[in-house]
Amino acid sequence: MIHDLVMMKLEAVGLRGVASLMPSELSGGMARRVALARATALDPMLMLYDEPFAGLDPISLSIIGDLIRSLNDALGASSIIVTHDVQESMKIVDYIYFVSEGKIVAEGTVDDIRNSDAPYVHQFVWGEADGPVAFHYPSGAYGEELNSVAGHA
Repeated sequence: MIHDLVMMKLEAVGLRGVASLMPSELSGGMARRVALARATALDPMLMLYDEPFAGLDPISLSIIGDLIRSLNDALGASSIIVTHDVQESMKIVDYIYFVSEGKIVAEGTVDDIRNSDAPYVHQFVWGEADGPVAFHYPSGAYGEELNSVAGHA
């Protein structure tokens, strides 16, 4: 019975053929798919994903996104995805919460978030360098610092 369950879950993620391989023999994308199979073994009603797209090549990233969505639908489950990959997550989610400094700063459907005029949300969704989220760590005026160092030399 356990063997059948394992094979069924591996088939669901397209990896029934790797059942005899050791973990060290799996690629990063394959390991992530095996983790999905393992996580769904008991047909949970709630799935939690922490950065599920991190470190994946573009093909594996797309496959994992599709699998998360299809497994969620097949199980009739709810999923919470914590990620910085806004564009990929927007392809598979129904609702989004933006969290910053421990507070929800925006929420809504994909269209709500994509069309948001909130500066923080807009900057994050579109990956813009300029906006309320600073790229540089605050420091003094660079020219003044150079002059003070030159004066001490």
